[in-house]
Amino acid sequence: MKILIMGAGSIGSVFGGFLAEGGHNVTLVGRPAHMSAIERDGLRIGGIWGDHHVTDLRTVTSCEQLGSETFELVILSVKTYDTKQAIGEAAPLVAPDGLAVSFQNGLGNADIVADAVGVERTLGGMVIFGAHVDEPGRVTVTVYATEVKVGSPTGVVDPARVDKIAALINSSGIPTLGTDEIDKHIWAKVLYNCALNPLSAILNATYGELAEEPGTRRIMDMVVEEAFAVADARGVELMWDKPEQFLQLFYDNLVPATAGHYASMLDDIKRGKRTEIEALNGAIVGYGKELNVECPVNEVLSGFVRVLEQVYGKGSHAAQA
Repeated sequence: MKILIMGAGSIGSVFGGFLAEGGHNVTLVGRPAHMSAIERDGLRIGGIWGDHHVTDLRTVTSCEQLGSETFELVILSVKTYDTKQAIGEAAPLVAPDGLAVSFQNGLGNADIVADAVGVERTLGGMVIFGAHVDEPGRVTVTVYATEVKVGSPTGVVDPARVDKIAALINSSGIPTLGTDEIDKHIWAKVLYNCALNPLSAILNATYGELAEEPGTRRIMDMVVEEAFAVADARGVELMWDKPEQFLQLFYDNLVPATAGHYASMLDDIKRGKRTEIEALNGAIVGYGKELNVECPVNEVLSGFVRVLEQVYGKGSHAAQA
């Protein structure tokens, strides 16, 4: 299959590298330094899924370099605040019978993709493995909690096509399942991210350390409780009826599988970059305000992260100047 990876950072590079190893025609769109290193020396992927050296990847730094070319599958793995721009650039490259899938954090990404390419060509995804770029051309897979999920948010894409995409990715070495309940899985990942990411970023703590401390554990409980209240008010059907049911899975299974992991939000802050807080806790707060559901804990955490963005962003700019 002819595949375009839009946003080939850590996660996008893993998808692209494994799919290329699986025999697919893969093009990466990413930052110049990373793309140049891959073009010159190939992509090296290490970590918990073994060592891989992928040399048959095509790299570009802009969709403009692809002209009128089209792709059967476009994978978006950009930061949430870049979704609209990225799919705007990639939309003309999605083949008429092709699909675009959002493998991103947070809420609302699939809606933005559907606005650009149509619901009949849109898939949503949930990714809960972690990776980071060690240096240009080198990526490490650090943690894995459960299979990637992919599905049609509106149900209009033929389930057979969904299963084909899931099987394609799974056969490349990334555990993946098709689902007809992708919104539930996306919300499940949002619950996980909202509980862990801001606290990890604010406190410079691993997920395991957050769960071990009674104080931060209680904060995470309240984050999840508020999110459940918002979902209920919006009429969103979750996998669990009560927050306590999710929290048992969270503490017993999800956190232990990623206990040594730091949130990528922490890395974003240290680099003076924007975070995805607005698509996570910030989105919960926004929905809550629309529905008169108070979310004080999510609001405080969102505010703390915004301050850190400003402080570290100013420091980064000053250092560059």
